Amino acid sequence: MGAVFAIFAAWYYWIPKITGLEYPEILGKLHFWLFFFGVNITFFPMHFLGLAGMPRRIPDYPDAFSGWNSIASFGSYVSALSSILFLYIIYLTLTTGDRKSSKFFWSR
Repeated sequence: MGAVFAIFAAWYYWIPKITGLEYPEILGKLHFWLFFFGVNITFFPMHFLGLAGMPRRIPDYPDAFSGWNSIASFGSYVSALSSILFLYIIYLTLTTGDRKSSKFFWSR
């Protein structure tokens, strides 16, 4: 997930410089925090599942592990919601973004 965070950061850094269009910064911050919490809620319970002895890569698991697995599933839903928000931010940026001519990378 560290690589995915880097891809998002690169997009937020470079899109104003390449196109001159500003993205909605509040939505960008909301996207970061939603994705941050979603990723941590997804992967942190897996540490407890491993300590409890759940084997990896099995299609079915005992009911004893269902609590932590449901928490991890909820985290993945939050991450997916954040990805949909990111696509909406891209749409807003490319259709209604404010044009700032001083933000072009070649004008600096």
